[in-house]
Amino acid sequence: MKPNFEETVDKYGDLVYKTAFLYSGTVSDSEDIFQETFLKLSSHKRDFKDEEHLKAWLIRVTVNYCKMLHRSAYSRYKAELDENIPSESDDGLEKRTVTEAVMKLPESYRLPVLLYYYYGYSCDETAKLLKISEPAVRTRLKRARNTLRKELEEVWQDE
Repeated sequence: MKPNFEETVDKYGDLVYKTAFLYSGTVSDSEDIFQETFLKLSSHKRDFKDEEHLKAWLIRVTVNYCKMLHRSAYSRYKAELDENIPSESDDGLEKRTVTEAVMKLPESYRLPVLLYYYYGYSCDETAKLLKISEPAVRTRLKRARNTLRKELEEVWQDE
């Protein structure tokens, strides 16, 4: 299957952007990763098996660009700017607090949480996308939940 570029951007643009944002934590980096991902799609020569294959490919490419950006000299020497977290709608402080807590997770926990809880992939599918074993995904999810539980208990007890 050869995807229609504009339809693919419309359908999966939010997925790519949110994945990049949750990984990078900044709007500008997310926009750069979004652009690079779809540039790569525009030059992709091989056909995709189906829609799920295309979606998994986009997530994998997005994650790879995130990792490349994280390893680059640019990310080691850039100054952190205070940016607002983009959201589809204003669902209140609770959703924003959870998103901020997820963003603070180490990369090894953040990606499985993103794929499993935000995008609904199974542990097996998440393992394949991240190229790790299924037990490793389950372990990382459990550790992430424990970390989030502690972090969010502290935040909500202070209120």
